Formats: sequence, C-alpha cells, structure tokens
Amino acid sequence: MIRVSPEMDAEKIKSLCERCGIKAEENALCYFIYVDERLCGICLFKLIKGGGRIIALRNIERDKDRDALIIAGRTCLEFTERTAGTDAYFEEDDADTAKELGFKERDGRLYLDMHGYFGTCAGCAGKK
Repeated sequence: MIRVSPEMDAEKIKSLCERCGIKAEENALCYFIYVDERLCGICLFKLIKGGGRIIALRNIERDKDRDALIIAGRTCLEFTERTAGTDAYFEEDDADTAKELGFKERDGRLYLDMHGYFGTCAGCAGKK
C-alpha cells in the first residue's frame, strides 16, 4: 500500500534531504512517501503566487517505485491547486515522471496548467 503523508519535523526532513542529495529550501512543504509502511521517498515543494513548484520528487536510493512517485506528485498538485492556484512547475531532474504527471516544456521549464486537472472546476477544461 502506498501512503503519502505530510511531514513537518524539520530535522527528519533535513536528514532525508541530505540522504537523497536534495537541497532543502526554507519554507518548503514536504510529503514523505511510504510503501507498505516503509519510507521510500520524498516530495518537497513550495507554494508560490498562483500555484506551486515541485522541488524534489524522488525515491530513496534503494527504492525504484515510480507508482509511489506519481501518487505523491498528484497529491502535491492537488494540495497546490486547492491552496495556491493552478500554475505548477517541476524542478526535479526526472522529466519522465514530470511527463507522466502531465507537465510539458514551456519557456525552458516543465509547466502544468491545472485548470480542470482534477475535474474540480466546472467548465475550466474548455479554457485550456
């Protein structure tokens, strides 16, 4: 079973970021990703005006669970849409995961317009 849980303990986040080679950003939000109750990944993101930025979305070195990453990425995007807006940027080096989430290259960055992405905005899908 895959579980994506918010993590707020700064020391735990810092430790996992160091372990995964991630530069933690001040005021970033974090989800820990668990598979069968074993910690296997991290999603680090930041809310910005109008949306959010996925800073890191990766498995811990021994794990290779793409499904868990996709579920964590969608969890992050859903939270971002509900709280900050519909513009999302993917800053992780994993373009394959970004594309599976629906990101496309725009002005040299991986971008996703989330209008209608979750079906939460009646009529928004036609605005794309």
